[in-house]
Amino acid sequence: MNQNDQLNSVSLKEHLLGLLAVQQEMANERKASIDLRFELAERALELDHIEMLRRLDLLNHAHEDARQKEASFVGREVYESQVKDHNKWRDEVNSALSTRQGRSSVTSGVAGAVGGLALSALFAMIMYIAKAILNGFPR
Repeated sequence: MNQNDQLNSVSLKEHLLGLLAVQQEMANERKASIDLRFELAERALELDHIEMLRRLDLLNHAHEDARQKEASFVGREVYESQVKDHNKWRDEVNSALSTRQGRSSVTSGVAGAVGGLALSALFAMIMYIAKAILNGFPR
């Protein structure tokens, strides 16, 4: 062996210890990486839990709001009875209006006929008086 080879040569023990040190370092890095992944997963679970609690709180609040609004609603039975009463009242009003309109039509017709007869009689009387006056004058 020459002197250059001796400077570049490493004993087997040193070589194996170097390989073991590199493997140990890689194992430590993997372990650190895995530990970091578990820590991040645990943190993600904590954040997910916090978010779930927040959403549940919002849902509970929304549910309470909906329950309060629902308390002011009218039930189907009450609504249907009110609609039935309203329809009955409307039919009674329409019937009364139709009857009144029929009566007023008859009254208007009678009044018109009486008025027409009165005007005819008045006109006939005026004509009779005019004829009598005109016939009374000498020609």
